[in-house]
Amino acid sequence: MSDFEKKAVNLKLSLAIDQDLTWGELFRFVELARTSGVEPTDPVPLEYNERDDSILDGIAVYLAAEDLPSAAQPTV
Repeated sequence: MSDFEKKAVNLKLSLAIDQDLTWGELFRFVELARTSGVEPTDPVPLEYNERDDSILDGIAVYLAAEDLPSAAQPTV
């Protein structure tokens, strides 16, 4: 299991790895990860298929709401 820092109050963002993944989706995922303080040397949490753990389904990042760009902030 990869080591990663789980924020105190956090959101988990997952990106499915499949034939429909676009570069734009990948770029946006990385942008959000960078904004949340992920370092280039941090391991990427991997998500495996629930029925077959030899199949990689996606990658994840834990985000703190305060680290998100203002456009992504929820309104109260």
